[in-house]
Amino acid sequence: MSIIEKQAELGRTLFQINVNTLRGLFEVQRDNVEKYLELNRSYAGNLSGVDGIGGFVALQRDYNESIWNGIRDAAQTGTDLVKEAVEETGQAYQAAYSQQDETDAVEE
Repeated sequence: MSIIEKQAELGRTLFQINVNTLRGLFEVQRDNVEKYLELNRSYAGNLSGVDGIGGFVALQRDYNESIWNGIRDAAQTGTDLVKEAVEETGQAYQAAYSQQDETDAVEE
């Protein structure tokens, strides 16, 4: 495989890694919006059944905890996706350049 072919293959691989990562990040965001809207619907529905300030504070605490857990989980998922993309990118570069080094050594 020539250097140009290797570079073209590396470019295709990197492009696919980027596409997959962005797709994953967009899916995470879409899911988070859906969860957020459902949480707000549930919260609004539960407001009518609140008895006194203590009930309202407890409902607000549950709502805030749910929001925080959602944000934390989304951040962790996004971090995992980016970490995986970085690892795949490193492997792609390593494969492309280690093959090139081997080819250069054989040609000499």
